[in-house]
Amino acid sequence: MKPSGIGQVGAVVALMVALTMFSAVPPAAAVTQDIHIVQKGDTLWDISGSYLFDPFLWPQVWNANRFIENPHLIYPGQEIVIPSSVIRRPAPPSTARPDLPSPPPETPEPEMAPEEMKQEMILALSTYGFIAREEEIGLGTITGTEERRLLIRPGMRVYITTPPEGSPLVTGQQYSIIRVFSQIKHPVSGEKMGFLVKVLGDLTVADTRDGLSTALVDGIYREAAVGDQIIKHIDYESMLPDAGPGQPLNLEGYIILNPEMKNLLGKGDIVFVDLGSGDGLSTGDIMTLVERKDAIDGVEPPLEELGEIQIIAPRPETSVARIIKSLRDIHPGTGAITPEK
Repeated sequence: MKPSGIGQVGAVVALMVALTMFSAVPPAAAVTQDIHIVQKGDTLWDISGSYLFDPFLWPQVWNANRFIENPHLIYPGQEIVIPSSVIRRPAPPSTARPDLPSPPPETPEPEMAPEEMKQEMILALSTYGFIAREEEIGLGTITGTEERRLLIRPGMRVYITTPPEGSPLVTGQQYSIIRVFSQIKHPVSGEKMGFLVKVLGDLTVADTRDGLSTALVDGIYREAAVGDQIIKHIDYESMLPDAGPGQPLNLEGYIILNPEMKNLLGKGDIVFVDLGSGDGLSTGDIMTLVERKDAIDGVEPPLEELGEIQIIAPRPETSVARIIKSLRDIHPGTGAITPEK
């Protein structure tokens, strides 16, 4: 039997009612998150203040962006997720928005305990390395291990071959394990400064004979393997200041390079400078980064300040430092000075 016209109309009406009821039900709230693209000079403190209207919520922003290892080191171009789960303060009126309180100091290096300073040195020299003179390297090469493994671990016995023309290793003496990278030239003078090397660990020589030495590995900071070399032991304690950071005067030098081979540098970047402990620098010392302008009609304009660096690990002729203040673009070849008398 065919359905009646009334039945068809009823079905259409029922369908329209159902659609109306469905459309009246509000959809589940979509979880949205703001994304902030980091600009030069940004901090998590400022970002939290801008988006959440409370700078003290910066730890929650950091927790939502676990790729950030150090909350004080964020870089232009990074995408920061502003978590939607944070309870935000209501936005203050735009006409009466209060100034944000100043963030706490970010770089307490001068007040670090000696052991903390030592650990930072080890981290810097193993992660970023330092510049070793050519005559410093070549003392010996790790050519084997007792366990026939390529990777070296603490407590392992290793075998070191020394070159025929070199001096034999000293039994009972400690040495540092290094990996040698590229040769480094001064960006201004073009002089060969040495080689970029990274510290991987320490070992103590147990026995030496006929150009082959046996040693016990004391500690490993980074993955070390057969084929790595050794260098005279790096004495971290000797780099520590006797009574807090000093203030050497009248020093003039240059940034040699950034170990990550970046040409454009800013706050937080690690750099090598062509001055060291032989020039009076100690861990924690501050140097001002400057740019010299060309003389005009024989008159030299004043130096333009670009930022500041703090010495992390001074060696005799060069030092590892961190940029702690950046006012303008910094690059290899930028001048670094200490105050005049």
